[in-house]
Amino acid sequence: MIELSGVARGNKLRLVGGVTAEVLEIVNDEWAKVRLIEVPDRAGDAGTEELCHATDIIEVV
Repeated sequence: MIELSGVARGNKLRLVGGVTAEVLEIVNDEWAKVRLIEVPDRAGDAGTEELCHATDIIEVV
């Protein structure tokens, strides 16, 4: 799990499943609103926005 209090808007994240996402907003230091950039198993999802929990974040890239 990543501590989200130090993550800024625009940072890139690596999520579980090899997904790369860009931070749009940090919500409550536990959730991040992100835009998906690379989605290996679901290429059609690239560009969509979703909330992800801190436990789904592997690293800031």
